[in-house]
Amino acid sequence: MARFGIVSGLLLCIDTAIALFGSLNKAPMLFIPMMLGIPILFFGVVALNPHRRRQALATAAILGAFGCLIGFGQLFHFFSVWRKQGVVNLHSTQIVSLMVAICIVFSLSYLWTVVQAGRQRGRRSAASP
Repeated sequence: MARFGIVSGLLLCIDTAIALFGSLNKAPMLFIPMMLGIPILFFGVVALNPHRRRQALATAAILGAFGCLIGFGQLFHFFSVWRKQGVVNLHSTQIVSLMVAICIVFSLSYLWTVVQAGRQRGRRSAASP
């Protein structure tokens, strides 16, 4: 899971690079994936240490969930602008959608890992008398 955090952080940073190379106007919204990607990458590296794994991955998952909230808010804003004006920046919408997808996959994979670890703990405690 720590390596998946590192990969997710790098993907978010690449998402920002794509946003900056594909757009002439440099809006602050384009830097949000990198603002989330760098801490997720950092906590993924910290999670390589077995003594710090649980706290680092939990913090990275919280950042991923926060990224989902930010992204859904931005997508809602884009949708409302599109409904009122009929025109929205498609490139920015794609960048935010990619950020949301990466954050959702990372957060859900963390939850899946936690659930599987809980099931294994339950099986071990039931097996030992």
